[in-house]
Amino acid sequence: MPEPRLRQLLAAACVSAALIIPALAGEPSAKLASLEPAKPGTLDVAYSLAFWGIPFGQTNYEAKFADGAYDVGSHFKTGGVVSVFWQAEIDANANGHYGGKGIEPALYDSYSRRSEEKKERVKVTFGDGTPQVFADPPYSLTKYPVSDEEKKHALDPMSAATSILAGVTADAQNPCGKLAPVFDGRRRYNIEFTYVKDQKIKLDDGLFDGTAHLCTIKYHQIAGYKPKMIKEGQSWPTIYGLFADVPGGGAPNGHYIVALKLWADTGWGTVSVQLDKLSVNGTEMGGGKG
Repeated sequence: MPEPRLRQLLAAACVSAALIIPALAGEPSAKLASLEPAKPGTLDVAYSLAFWGIPFGQTNYEAKFADGAYDVGSHFKTGGVVSVFWQAEIDANANGHYGGKGIEPALYDSYSRRSEEKKERVKVTFGDGTPQVFADPPYSLTKYPVSDEEKKHALDPMSAATSILAGVTADAQNPCGKLAPVFDGRRRYNIEFTYVKDQKIKLDDGLFDGTAHLCTIKYHQIAGYKPKMIKEGQSWPTIYGLFADVPGGGAPNGHYIVALKLWADTGWGTVSVQLDKLSVNGTEMGGGKG
């Protein structure tokens, strides 16, 4: 396969992982009213990414909940033979509040590095008005505009992750949630979830052994900059995910909804994302203390 094509597929795989691991949020519902400040709680999950069965990256998500506020962060990095063709390292953080109005983001801050010359920082500040975007180096916010109306009710990717993990939009008919309206400072998109069935799954190292929810996940571009695959007229592949309910004292709703495994057929091979660490309130599943 030509190197540029390989690089593009790997980039798409990483973007897919970045989208489907963190991004699930929904419109306000009656269930959001049950979100009340609880005792402090923490969640730490990590995933390995593979293409054609070959590992090419790792990503993690850490969340802290206390006094009605959340503070979350993630780190992604390519590794192995893939780094010879394409290197990427991304750090992202977000904070905000949760309560009767649901998840309310305050600040999203991401920093990506693809080489010493290719670095980018994007910050989105939320408030009562329109989210404000800061980018270094700057990019045009008018070339591919996102309207104020389109930004309404959208969450940044990390706050959207908090929404799904807190289970604020899931119900009996939609255990994985419904819709993720996301604004990342550059584009506005939806991640759409459809429940398929429940099935048994057992992960290595005792991380999970039980029933999980199988759901399909689709990317829907709304406005702003288009991902390279869509810009070139290619369709984003359907992504499949297995999600599980994990009890957690201090979680906004008393439990988390954690992605155990995600995968998609790109036409060139299968991209997979699998949980390899799960720690709740400092206790690691599978034994040991965090």
